[in-house]
Amino acid sequence: MQRTRFFSGLVLPLVLLAFVPVAHAQETTLDSLRAAAKAAPTDAAAALALGRALRRAGHEQDALIELRRAFAMPGGRTGDVALALHWEIARTHMAVRDFGMAMVSCRVVGALPSGATASHACAAEAHLVWQRGSEALAETALALAKGTKSYEAKVAEGRAHDVSLDDKKAETSLKEAIQWKPDAPDAHLHLGKILAHLQGRRDDGVAELRKAVQLDPNGPEGLYELAIALAGDASRAEAAQLLERATRERPGFADAWVKLAQIDIELGKFADAKRAADAALRLAPQDVGAQIAAGRVALAEGRADDAIKAAEAALKLVTNSAKAKLLLADAYAKKGEIDLALEHYQAAWGLDHADPSALVHAAVACHAAGRDTSAKAFALRATQDFPNWAPAWAALGDALVGQKEPVAAKAAYEKALKGEGPIDKPSIERKIAALPK
Repeated sequence: MQRTRFFSGLVLPLVLLAFVPVAHAQETTLDSLRAAAKAAPTDAAAALALGRALRRAGHEQDALIELRRAFAMPGGRTGDVALALHWEIARTHMAVRDFGMAMVSCRVVGALPSGATASHACAAEAHLVWQRGSEALAETALALAKGTKSYEAKVAEGRAHDVSLDDKKAETSLKEAIQWKPDAPDAHLHLGKILAHLQGRRDDGVAELRKAVQLDPNGPEGLYELAIALAGDASRAEAAQLLERATRERPGFADAWVKLAQIDIELGKFADAKRAADAALRLAPQDVGAQIAAGRVALAEGRADDAIKAAEAALKLVTNSAKAKLLLADAYAKKGEIDLALEHYQAAWGLDHADPSALVHAAVACHAAGRDTSAKAFALRATQDFPNWAPAWAALGDALVGQKEPVAAKAAYEKALKGEGPIDKPSIERKIAALPK
């Protein structure tokens, strides 16, 4: 099985310890949790719930303040609440990729009565911050020794196998975790991510991600991952709605803002796309994705020179960014500088053979410039390497029309209608109807 792997930032565990009430709350419920904590100023569990919600909403420093306040309370120093509290502190450090401090908190968990298993599971999660699969597996082996059924450790084991590129073992571990706790969202989330990117398993992945969102409706990661899985087809409108929810729950979710800008452009919602791209840039001005999103908005608005500036800014951050090269190529094509555009399309394709966009965009640009021989060549390569990619077949159909090959064009258009990926199906149908009989 093949898949495209995405490492778009840290995805933290969402499941809580079994002995602590689950509180799926981010921005939409922070006010009520603040009120509850204020009404019970010595209740460590109330402060823990608020701290957890602050972390999940992306307010890590505020979360640490609240969690440390909980630790200072008598109820926060012993028992199950103390264990959950220190694990949550560890996860908050993981959220800002502070491995050292996360491990300190994981060791504190281990020093508590009955905390050994939780400590190893916590350490496994910490190692996964840096994609250290083998180290994480060493910790999960200790947590799961002697038949111990630790849901969190089993989820971490699945994630570690995923990092190690062992899809079958990852799937097995996550499915076992689901058997242990079918109503906990985390295993569904990570299993869905894996399956959604496996060839021929997308529908299974979407089903798992929908289950994760059902179980945790306010979880930003679940909303984001489901949107990613749906973004490439006719479900783009739903994907945009999911991303709106994700950014509402976590306003600092830069990756979600970037993806929302991209989808809004595809939906023709340019004002919304600009709002999303501006948010991404404010949050992460040194992020390549944010720069590219801003450039895509500029290009959609007809500002090719601004798009070029954004692409060049992105390339200063990451010189081998295929998406930045693609943006640069599209901008030059928009300006009518087709030879310069083709140079950058070829560079983009050379940097990323897993993405057909450079080939398809090059075919579209060549067709628009009246170079249908070149358009056909690019489109044929795209259909050969990505036989189910509908935009490639649509581009080939256009090139064949330009070369006055209506029979072959019709066949290409028909394959586009049956393929995967975003295309304007009514437009393709009109093109077929307009072909010479």
